[in-house]
Amino acid sequence: MSDAADFARSIEDLHDSAGRITRGLETVVAAIDSLADDNAQFIKDPDSIPDGKEGEAIHSLLAGIRKQIADVVDHGRSFENKLETYSTEITTLTRQLEQTKKAAMLDPITGIGNRRRFEESLKDILNRLTDFNEKVSVLLADVDKFKKVNDSLGHAVGDQVLRLVASNFVTNLKGGDVVARWGGDEFAAILPNAGLDDATSVAETVRNSIGSRSLKNKDTGETMGKVTLSIGVSTYRQGDNPHKLIFRADQALYEAKRKGRNRTEQELD
Repeated sequence: MSDAADFARSIEDLHDSAGRITRGLETVVAAIDSLADDNAQFIKDPDSIPDGKEGEAIHSLLAGIRKQIADVVDHGRSFENKLETYSTEITTLTRQLEQTKKAAMLDPITGIGNRRRFEESLKDILNRLTDFNEKVSVLLADVDKFKKVNDSLGHAVGDQVLRLVASNFVTNLKGGDVVARWGGDEFAAILPNAGLDDATSVAETVRNSIGSRSLKNKDTGETMGKVTLSIGVSTYRQGDNPHKLIFRADQALYEAKRKGRNRTEQELD
């Protein structure tokens, strides 16, 4: 259960408890009023109080108890109202903080996760290796000659290319996989429960999917060429941490670019 759900449940329990206490005290006040009605000569009409201190003591005791309990009941109702107000305010604030946290994990251009999201996800997945049969692979991809696209066609078209790449990754990955914009024109993906060959197959699917599409100017319909990717693939080795896994994927990416780009390379032995 999340912290927000725990908080909401705690507030609900506290509200119920406060309500039960208030209702219980209201019952006591009602009982005192009933006792007063049944013994009006002591409580309601001071002139009918018998001579001596006994009647005065009963009148004073019941009246005092009733007032104190009635005051507590009033405070109880006020507390319940404030509790409900505070609960609503804190719940709203918690929701806003959750939305802010999610926004901080997203890349504003592509709408997928950013580098921070990727790093936190990889750390979490490596801490749960047994859930994935000790298999986790990482892809690092680079848009080939992206600077040329920005310089010749403008940043608006460059952003369109980034969104195209992101969309192709999302389409070709499974539900449990994670894709993020690593930075600039680089993308990264985590494939839990995938070994080196399976991850390479996924990388090739993504690369071929993007390479089969032509980039078009949305305003003119003009074809502006194809987008290609170079991709490096690494897979978990015993004792790996996130840095080692990413480093080997980066080495493989460099090898793919060195060999001419628009290709996938596996990590070096």
